[in-house]
Amino acid sequence: MQHDLTLRHGPYSLHPLTPDDIAPLVALAAQAPHEYTHLSGDPATDAYYTGILYAPDQMGFVKRVDGQLAGCTRYMELRPAHRRVEVGGTWIAPAFMRTGANRAFKRLLLAHAFGEMGMHRVEIKTDILNTRSQTAIAALGAQREGVLRRHMVRRDGSVRDTVLFSVTDEDWPAVQARLDAPRP
Repeated sequence: MQHDLTLRHGPYSLHPLTPDDIAPLVALAAQAPHEYTHLSGDPATDAYYTGILYAPDQMGFVKRVDGQLAGCTRYMELRPAHRRVEVGGTWIAPAFMRTGANRAFKRLLLAHAFGEMGMHRVEIKTDILNTRSQTAIAALGAQREGVLRRHMVRRDGSVRDTVLFSVTDEDWPAVQARLDAPRP
């Protein structure tokens, strides 16, 4: 879904994904393909982004730190009638891993989802084998709800169990305070 929403906070910005972003994102993702095997699609291919652009229930964003290309994320499974959305399909360039950037991007997406979009629930899912993402999602303050067994087929054809996390509108004030607090 094409959109014109840009989210910013300090050096971090999320810009709407456009067709012009595809080639630079493919090139960036191709620099470290081993980092993105947990994704259901391959971010080093054009098809990954065209799928986002034309899906009616997704809003893709390009991540930038001080203007420098840093990765991609999206709202997916947009369900306005149920006031629910998923944040997912997220990847970040290795140069920005463990810098606080991904946390800042999640903060932007959550604040917008609960503030401007009026969502009751934001879901975040990850592959059960992706323990780094599980740790990062839990550190945001999201609640682990369980495992969706045999939920998806990975790119290599194996069957994936998916760990489901959520943040609700009732959780959001405490999660927001946690995300806004200085990191130790």
